[in-house]
Amino acid sequence: NGAVLASNEEMAMHMKIAGWECPIYNISGLAFGKQEVIERVGSIKPWHERKPRVVFSARWDQEKQPDFYMDLIDAWHKRHPGSGVEFAICSGAKLKSNNDSYMKRTRNMQAAGTLTLHEDLNKNDYYNIVNDSRVVFNCALQDWVSNTVSEADALGCNVLYPAYRSFPETFSNDPERLYVPWSIEDALDKLEKLLKKPSENMGKI
Repeated sequence: NGAVLASNEEMAMHMKIAGWECPIYNISGLAFGKQEVIERVGSIKPWHERKPRVVFSARWDQEKQPDFYMDLIDAWHKRHPGSGVEFAICSGAKLKSNNDSYMKRTRNMQAAGTLTLHEDLNKNDYYNIVNDSRVVFNCALQDWVSNTVSEADALGCNVLYPAYRSFPETFSNDPERLYVPWSIEDALDKLEKLLKKPSENMGKI
């Protein structure tokens, strides 16, 4: 007599295809307290006062595609040398990965000054960084709705995610904040615009 609640239609479809014989309901989204997130930073920082910073806040593991993010950073600096844009990783613990090659590349990029690492962050530390950034970027192969997008959108930060799995539903198919998976060129084009001004749909996620 049980039922399953899914956070998005894509996940509900996976359950149905797997042959689950119970009622499945798509509740469209995760339980999320927007006001509670905003209260942790005090107030939303005005756009023109924010650092031109791009934040990566997923785990640094293979399924999150760190190499794609690092490729994007390299491509950005090739296209926009001396732009002053900061690319950051935010982690709640010491950065680690299930692929050693990512860590070696990360350290090399840190030494070159193209990638900044913020480690051992508590939730408030992380929110304060997002509240002083312009874009939160994602390139994961297995994320679904993702709390990171809700948090960033609540804190007045632009978000750029792949048009993959549940993200088109989560973003209401917003073409300015979704990029073609896994196109560096499309992600770069969208990132350029999202670093310049806030999305007209900000706050709706």
